[in-house]
Amino acid sequence: MHDNVHRTDNLSVNGLQWVVKESDKNSFKKLEQIKDISNILKAIISKRKLYSLRIEQFLNPKLRELTPNPLGLHDMDKATDILQESILKNHKIGILGDYDVDGATSSALIFNYLNEIGLSNLEVFIPDREKDGYGLSKNAVSFFFKKKISMIVCLDCGTNDKENVNYALSLGIETIIIDHHEQKKKNNALALINPKKNCDNSKLNYLATVGLVFLFLIALNSKLKKSNFFSSKIKEPNLKKYLDLVALGTVCDLVPLKEVNRLFVKKGIIEINKKSNKGIKTLLKKLNIKKTVDESDIGFYLGPCINAPGRIGESSLGFRLLTNKYEKYSSDIANSLLNNNKERKTLENIACHQAKNKISTLKKINNKQNRKFVLVSDRSWHPGIIGIIASRLTYQYNIPSIVISSKEASIKGSIRSIKGINAADIIDFLDKNNILINGGGHAMAAGFTLKSNCIEKLEDLLTSFFSNIIISKQINLEIDIAVDLYSVSTELIEKISAIGPFGQENEEPRIVIRNLKVAYKKVVGKTKKHIFCVLEDTYGKSINAIAFNEASSSLGNVLFSEKVFNVAGKLRLYEKKKSKHSTIYYRRYFNFIA
Repeated sequence: MHDNVHRTDNLSVNGLQWVVKESDKNSFKKLEQIKDISNILKAIISKRKLYSLRIEQFLNPKLRELTPNPLGLHDMDKATDILQESILKNHKIGILGDYDVDGATSSALIFNYLNEIGLSNLEVFIPDREKDGYGLSKNAVSFFFKKKISMIVCLDCGTNDKENVNYALSLGIETIIIDHHEQKKKNNALALINPKKNCDNSKLNYLATVGLVFLFLIALNSKLKKSNFFSSKIKEPNLKKYLDLVALGTVCDLVPLKEVNRLFVKKGIIEINKKSNKGIKTLLKKLNIKKTVDESDIGFYLGPCINAPGRIGESSLGFRLLTNKYEKYSSDIANSLLNNNKERKTLENIACHQAKNKISTLKKINNKQNRKFVLVSDRSWHPGIIGIIASRLTYQYNIPSIVISSKEASIKGSIRSIKGINAADIIDFLDKNNILINGGGHAMAAGFTLKSNCIEKLEDLLTSFFSNIIISKQINLEIDIAVDLYSVSTELIEKISAIGPFGQENEEPRIVIRNLKVAYKKVVGKTKKHIFCVLEDTYGKSINAIAFNEASSSLGNVLFSEKVFNVAGKLRLYEKKKSKHSTIYYRRYFNFIA
């Protein structure tokens, strides 16, 4: 009854075919015997993989029960032994972190822990995207050599930096690497913790680096405790409080929010709302976020600010915010982050407009409406924003996008892909054809540096790569369930939120509400791009709704009509004057029925 989404042959206003998700057989079987969960909630949960979890573990996971044994990761035992020895001998330790949010949070996590247990002889290097490039560069090694560091911990990078690991070794510097990128080269690091290594059997290859660092600290802390390191002078840290950083890095790195990731983020959001990290607390205040913070606030507000300086500013600012203990300095750093993010948005909007114009021109000249990928380049685009441009193009055109910046001497490229086409496979293909200086990434995103004078060759190779790939023109929108408005209540929405936190592989439920009409509408927002409205069923029951960036779209036109329609969206609660109101947020998910 609930899964009837009306005429399946009828596309939505935005050309989407609504398809009800199939239930996971294992999850459905577990739900059959549960009596105290509503049918609607059962239908939503049944669409998700529970893996080995029981229903109660899924809805209320516990750290003690579900945190994996860190020593199951290859080289974990070895790496923690090495760092424990360095701590006990009070050796100087170097920390190298990537310039994105996963790198900043990973670096801050290990720095804050070591600082708390009394280590002050730490040196940190966050590379500049343009000057130093990604990962363990010669510049980074030289920095640590000048600081007389003999041990570097590389975070969210280093897996494929064989040459510079060897360069470090030649200068008497050993490396421990904690990373989650695909391994292409063997590495001479003293220890390499990476669940994507062929010899790793932990089945934790979906973790962000910050999650791996948290497991590393659990193992390290345990060994220090057994060696009687902690005393009345050096108290054992409460590791749970550091889950705020784990949640921040995990959400922003867009890794699957399943199993351990979901556990860490769920508990980490609780820690974020305690505001014990001075930097996070200050940034929330500057962003004027007064409500209970959730994963969407992390992804849309906190993350972009912390990420911005790694793209266009001083790369270490995000790390410094998360490790600073003084509110005055946190305030200054947060202001810099906000300014960087504002500049990033301006550059991004200009570049996106230029990119779309280039694509439109190419279509007219070459009549390439049926391209399987987008490739655009420009000398003026900042290398730090090309990943965001690629993401926006992929979202708009629903095909993989490759964006090139040839602003500097080196030519930087960024790839954002779609389900079914692995961006890392594209990198491998280009590398085998000898046009890359370096490159790497994940299934959905990758980056590379192109050899000079290879842009034309790049297009030919991409055409070859995609020649045997079939990309469906029909875009489906997966729906969890269809209901009537009388079934929607505050209690239901609160129970749906327990399925979260939401993200990759645990997407926020998309719910169709049938037979609604607009009772009130208004264009809102600083730029007047959004539509706020009140939707009403035939019995007069209503729900607030907002359609982001749809004021000038075909969806917006329907909202300003007098039609009756079905609407697909996401149910949420928002707080207003201490009372809670049920709201459906939707974007591009709309089915019109005449």
